[in-house]
Amino acid sequence: MKALILAAGRGTRLRPLTDYVPKPMLPLHGRPLMEWVLLPLIACGIRDFVIAVSYLSEQIENYFGGGERWGVRINYSRGGRPAGKAGEIWRARDLLQPSGEPFLVAPGDTICHLDYPAFLDFHRLHGGLVSIACSTSYRLEVGIAEIDRRHRVRGFREKSNLGQPVSTGAYILDERLFPCIEGFKPETREIDLPGDVFPRLLEDGVPVYGYVDDFPWWDVGRINDYENLLRLDQAEAAQVLPWGSSDGHL
Repeated sequence: MKALILAAGRGTRLRPLTDYVPKPMLPLHGRPLMEWVLLPLIACGIRDFVIAVSYLSEQIENYFGGGERWGVRINYSRGGRPAGKAGEIWRARDLLQPSGEPFLVAPGDTICHLDYPAFLDFHRLHGGLVSIACSTSYRLEVGIAEIDRRHRVRGFREKSNLGQPVSTGAYILDERLFPCIEGFKPETREIDLPGDVFPRLLEDGVPVYGYVDDFPWWDVGRINDYENLLRLDQAEAAQVLPWGSSDGHL
């Protein structure tokens, strides 16, 4: 199975850190952030990668090259303007097909303890165009107030676990999705996957499947997210960052 890593964004919420360094290349415990994304994918057997790049792309390409350092193959899908998630998938279509196999899409800024082989088994079992990886392990950044009918606060839960499926931004997609993306004219504007394509599929009665598990994940989208990971001591970092390997194989 091929994997498309989305690494084309400008990382505006991480400025000024990303003024001169693309977000996937921000240093994190001795490696660039995106290397921590690739390692668990490599560990479960993925050997063929496409990386979608745009902003400061030469830094990403200079570091990861053709993937020889990790024993994998890396190709690059390049674009000069923002395309949105679905637009980046469309832009990379010639590198992703035709293979007859579904392909994985993963964000280049999210460290995820997803069981990728189980996710692929789920997708194959249901045979749909789209499977979305959802985790119930998501902690809210705000407190939840428990208010009675008289509008009196009876309790307050600070940064509690939501306990509901939340999309982690990882997808397994079938090649049959490309015509749907094409219908949005991705050459002319940004096209989002969850915002544009998925609602259209649901309107047309096309099933979209959600793989749900209680796995932890860390979206490094804001400065405080990044700083929290930087502050981890060695033992804590070992619990978050994927130094280990997977027994699965894709």
